[in-house]
Amino acid sequence: METVRSTEKVRCGQLSSIKYRSSIERCLTTSHVMSSVSLDQKEQVATSYVTYADLECVDYKYLLCGLSDGGVAIYDTSVVKEGSIYGEVGSVKGGQRGTHKYQVECVQWYPADAGLFSTSSRDKRIKIWDPNRMKVVDQFDIDCHIHHHQMSPVATKHSLLAVAGDSGEVILCDLRSGTSTHRLRGHDGAVRTTQWSPRVQHLIASSGCDRTVRMWDVRGSHPFIMALDANHHAAESFRRNKKIKRIPQAHKSQVVSFCFTHDGLWLLTFGRDGELKLWNSTTGRKMDVSYGEMFTDTRRNLRMAVTPSMHPDLVFLPCKSKVLVLEILTGRLVNVMSGHFSTVFGALYNPSSMNLYTFGNDHNFITWTPKIFDVNELEEDENRTLDLLELPKRQRVTQDNWSSDED
Repeated sequence: METVRSTEKVRCGQLSSIKYRSSIERCLTTSHVMSSVSLDQKEQVATSYVTYADLECVDYKYLLCGLSDGGVAIYDTSVVKEGSIYGEVGSVKGGQRGTHKYQVECVQWYPADAGLFSTSSRDKRIKIWDPNRMKVVDQFDIDCHIHHHQMSPVATKHSLLAVAGDSGEVILCDLRSGTSTHRLRGHDGAVRTTQWSPRVQHLIASSGCDRTVRMWDVRGSHPFIMALDANHHAAESFRRNKKIKRIPQAHKSQVVSFCFTHDGLWLLTFGRDGELKLWNSTTGRKMDVSYGEMFTDTRRNLRMAVTPSMHPDLVFLPCKSKVLVLEILTGRLVNVMSGHFSTVFGALYNPSSMNLYTFGNDHNFITWTPKIFDVNELEEDENRTLDLLELPKRQRVTQDNWSSDED
C-alpha cells in the first residue's frame, strides 16, 4: 500500500525520485527481515495442546485454535495480559456441550468476516459456531472420518464448504441450505486436504493418499479438470485422452501439505517423499525449482504458510521439529527456525504484525517475531543525497558562454 501511495505522489510531482527510491527500499527490506526471525518467549496462548489454528483475515487479530480435547479457543493477538499471555476472547473446553468427541482436525474463520467459524473432527461432524456466544448454530453430519475442510476465500456466488475425508470424495456442503450438494469422485483412497483457489471462486484442488493432486471446477456436471503430473507429462493430454491408464501422480508418496500462493497463480505441494514442488495452477505444469532435500516424519496433514505481497514471496514449511523459510520462485533457503522439540504441525503468518505462529506435537504454541529494521540508515543516506543535489551545479567545460549582438 505504501508503494502505491508513493507511486501516485511521484506521478503528481509531490515526491522526488530520490525519496521514492527510499520508500521502495523500505518496502523491499520488510521481505528480508525473515532471515533474522527470533523466538518470542513472552507472547503465548494459555491453552491445552493446539492441533490446528487459523487467523481471521479482516483485522488479523483474532486467533482461532482447535484443541486436542475437542474444544476451541479464541485469542486476541493485539492484547497481551499478565503473564505474557494473549488475551482470551472465548473458549469451550472439551467435554462441554457442542464440542467434538475427538481432537479438532481443522478450524477456519468465515473468510468474509469474523461473524462465524467452523470446526471439524474425526467424529464425522462439521460444526458452525457463533463466536460471540461460543455456541454451535449449525452442524453437518458426514458419513466418513474428516481430515480437513475449507470455505472459499473469494466466493461471491456460492457458499460451499469443501470436506476431505476417508470416503475418497471431496464433499461439498452448502452453508445456506445446510445440506451436502455435490461429491467430487476420483481419488483412490482417503482425501487428505482441500484448497480453494484464492483467485477463481469455482476452482478447488484436493490431495489424497493416492499421491495425486486433482483440480476441480465445481460449476459443471463433469467437474474434474486435471491431475498434477510430476513426470512432466501434460495434464491436458490425460484429461482428453481417455485411453491413458496411467494416473499422473504429484509425489512418490502421500501428499501431506499443499496450498496456493496468495495470488492463486502457483500451487505448492509437499509429500512424505521429502519433496516440495511448485506448480502452475492454470496449466498444471511442474516448475523447475529445486528446494533441496527435506524430511517429514508424520502422516497427518501439515499446514504451510505463504507471505502475501512480498518481494520475494516466502513459504514457511514445517519440517520435523523445524520450520524452513524458502523463497517460492527460486527455492533459496532463507532461514531455519528451531524452537520446537517435536514435529511441527503448522505455521500461520500474520501479514499485519509480520509475526509467525507455529504449533506442534510438543504441545507448544510459539510466536516468532521478525527483526525490526532500523530505517535511520536509509534516511541518512537519503538526506546526504538530497544535500548533494542542492549544491550549485558546475558549468560544463564545453559550454558556450558567449552571447550574440542580437541578444
